[in-house]
Amino acid sequence: MAKSFRKFKNLAIDVSSEANEVIVDLLRILKSKYDYRTLSTLTGFPVSTLTRYITGKTSPKGAKAKKLLERLLNSVNVMRLIIEEGFDGNGVDLARVMLNPSMVKIIGAHVINEFTGMKITSILSLDVLSMPLASYIASATSRPMHIVSSEPISMNGDATPIIFADGGNGSARAYWLLARKNCRSESVLAVASQTPNPYFFNALVDALRKMEMELGGFFTIVAREEDLKKLRIPPGVKRSYIVLS
Repeated sequence: MAKSFRKFKNLAIDVSSEANEVIVDLLRILKSKYDYRTLSTLTGFPVSTLTRYITGKTSPKGAKAKKLLERLLNSVNVMRLIIEEGFDGNGVDLARVMLNPSMVKIIGAHVINEFTGMKITSILSLDVLSMPLASYIASATSRPMHIVSSEPISMNGDATPIIFADGGNGSARAYWLLARKNCRSESVLAVASQTPNPYFFNALVDALRKMEMELGGFFTIVAREEDLKKLRIPPGVKRSYIVLS
């Protein structure tokens, strides 16, 4: 049976009931690195229980799910994995990271854990490289997804132009926000591969407000401290990143 986007009464991400598949994905990735006994030591869960989760005979639920996800992530140094996977001698090549399905699942589990309990009703991908991650999070939590594109990809004119200054040279650029219909009152988790252009991001926040949507959270894999300070993230909105440069 298809899941409903509106079934969540409090609209908050709830690991204990929504993200079981994410936990199992993470378990299977770690199982390729560790044996069951080591996994049991890392998580505090019996080998028999972990075996049933990994083989699909049952799935973690309730408080056990939340506890297992936290313990699995505590055993993984996500920043180190990103650097090991993507470092090319000059910096982190995010294409190498985001085209690796295992890395997408690991980072996705990290993001879901970071924003558990937050009011998030939809996921917004801010750039091309963040699309695999945003898609995974949206699928795992049964949230709809919106995207930002450099072109108006909608044929019926539903895409909203986001016009912003191109640096300090007086010219302007435009991106396009493709949001699903009837998205008023949405609380959006914006997902980026790296800190977005502040001029674009601030124009996007203004556009969301005009569409009666709100920014519910902001996540980027790699954050530039200088640019982060220029983002007009509304007060009270949680921001999260993994690598700070």
